[in-house]
Amino acid sequence: MDEVPSAEFLHILRLSLKSSTDLLRTLEVPPQAPSPGHVREIIEAILWHRKFVLTYYGVIALLVALSGGYGLYKRSARWARHRQRRNEAVPDTPSSSSSTLGGTVTPPQKDSAAETTPLLSQHGFSTRERPAPLSRLRSLLMYQPRPTRALTSQRNVLPDNGTTLIVVFFFGLNLFYLLYRVPLSETGVFILADRAGLLFVVDLPVLYLLAAKTNQPIKALTGWSYEGLNIFHRRLGEWMIGFAIIHMLGMFATWYALLRPIGYTLLRYLTARVVFLGIAAILSYFIIFFTSIGWFRHLYYEVFLGLHIIFQVAALGFLFFHYPTATPYVIATFAIWAVDRLLWRISLSSRRVMATLEVAPDEQTILVHCEIDIQKKIFGMGAHLHHGWLPGQHVFLTIPSMGFKYRFQTHPFTIASPAPPRNPTVKSWPLQLVIRSIDGFSHDLLKFARHHHHCDVILDGPHGGVEALEAAHYAERVCFVAGGSGIAVTYPLAWDVRVKLELQADALVRTRAVYEGGAETVPAVTDRGSLAQPSAYTHFWVRQDPRHRKWITMFPRADTVKGDHGEDKYMENLTKEDGYEDVASIVTHTFDTRRSGPEGGRPDMQTEIWNWVTAVPTHRSSSSSTLCGQSPDSVMTRPGSSLSSSNLRAASEFDKQPRDEKLCIVVSGPDGLVRDVRNVAARLIREGWNLEVWVEKFGW
Repeated sequence: MDEVPSAEFLHILRLSLKSSTDLLRTLEVPPQAPSPGHVREIIEAILWHRKFVLTYYGVIALLVALSGGYGLYKRSARWARHRQRRNEAVPDTPSSSSSTLGGTVTPPQKDSAAETTPLLSQHGFSTRERPAPLSRLRSLLMYQPRPTRALTSQRNVLPDNGTTLIVVFFFGLNLFYLLYRVPLSETGVFILADRAGLLFVVDLPVLYLLAAKTNQPIKALTGWSYEGLNIFHRRLGEWMIGFAIIHMLGMFATWYALLRPIGYTLLRYLTARVVFLGIAAILSYFIIFFTSIGWFRHLYYEVFLGLHIIFQVAALGFLFFHYPTATPYVIATFAIWAVDRLLWRISLSSRRVMATLEVAPDEQTILVHCEIDIQKKIFGMGAHLHHGWLPGQHVFLTIPSMGFKYRFQTHPFTIASPAPPRNPTVKSWPLQLVIRSIDGFSHDLLKFARHHHHCDVILDGPHGGVEALEAAHYAERVCFVAGGSGIAVTYPLAWDVRVKLELQADALVRTRAVYEGGAETVPAVTDRGSLAQPSAYTHFWVRQDPRHRKWITMFPRADTVKGDHGEDKYMENLTKEDGYEDVASIVTHTFDTRRSGPEGGRPDMQTEIWNWVTAVPTHRSSSSSTLCGQSPDSVMTRPGSSLSSSNLRAASEFDKQPRDEKLCIVVSGPDGLVRDVRNVAARLIREGWNLEVWVEKFGW
């Protein structure tokens, strides 16, 4: 920037901090000697990129609209397929299945012959197959690479390839807006620094919108899960830190090259109001960034949560007074945060209820039970839990009675109990949370629950989408895969899919201990099995300890559960034992990873999924383990075996299903389990299977 005199550049620097209106007035003043071109050139560049970056919002709106349109197309296709399936006549096949999977009782022995009877009629081979290039593309996008090492953690979990490509495109979009039409000269250093600072504040509303926990428009329009949007939130936050560094270094380079020679000392520069506020804002976001790193969140979650709130409010305040151009973006950002955090979550959706705390038999899990009064929705819309909730949704939990600091902590947990029926026929409905004790809040709650059986809790919600639920309902075959406490996600979804809609209000059977007349009683139930042909419906649960079955305390009555054709005749033959309630199993296969012997160990879920997809109704699908410990079918692969090419070829050549059938897999659990399910699904899609995978995870 040698061509610009230092004194003149000081004038330019002051002008760049003014609003666009003031800059336009400056351009209206006739140019004066000795160097009229430099000031006007830089001011024109600043005014141009202030207008140019506004198109960034237009590009994002277009991408969201395209994603929403694609989601609407997929939803319409599901509806059309569902209507076509209902109109087709399916011949009756008198069969039933009594796969016993109950964990609270000793059920009758499994009738293995019944499980070989087909649920669906044989359609033969399909002549319509997905084009190979499209299948290969879908497979490639679904594949999830292995974890890699990173500077911030020993194990960095990568998303699937499709998400990675979108993240790279998003990064390229930001890079384009940063560098487009920046002159390759020393004057360009100042313009680049100003552009980087402008992009930082332009991205702020997008950053906060991606982080919103409630009914945000991006989630509603695109159908992306909160966890998927959170990936973009974190990556965008990292890029913004890069913009802040470029802005800061560029301004320091400007001081060193042009202001220092005319006696503008570093102390005078740092103590200038605009510079001081800018540095304070950058330091605040640095603190937010470093405390948001995965290992820090895991070890010091409460510290992360507190610093996140304090410093984001402080940073917005510093930016507001930093320079006029940032003001409207800061106001928009604060409005998003206020609506999400203050208006919706605190004022509208939060409710205080009395809850029961129960330590599960494994001594490491807390079950939070409460009864929710169900009220009619206002104009068909629900704002809080008393208007009901949907399967797979979550709430934010606050327990003020645990101590002063816990009054300001909100922790997200998926509602593990079945959702109330859609119609307001019930007066109340039970809600349960399953909270694994790890560290921090959950560990303190475990100690608190050992000495307090009842307490007031604040529940904020419900939050979350219904895309996975819709996909499961409209699929012709559905599989749920839960890892550990992921059962809190899959169990309510499976309940809603399996229990008849018109009978859900009377389907609930609870097996929790109750006190009547001062005596403790436990309701007695007899588990009649899943009542469904396993190739059409399967629910895997990979857990560490058999005692985890006590997490499930609500079962559906057997006569309310969908089963094979001829189920009414089957139910008539049931002999109900005195004092026992007949219930059906929603979980069909369990694996206890810490159990010794042939029935224990970590299962090979890739083989299990492959066998389920390629199994035909005339044969029994994958059954490596049940709650009662039955041995696997000899046709299927053992849980410890690997998914070798010979196994896959044998499974796929063994009587194939029509590949145009719509299949849905919903998985919730650890990263390794999710990756296994995604990757075997990618291989199946490459083979031509019409398969969808929905991953339900929730984390900050």
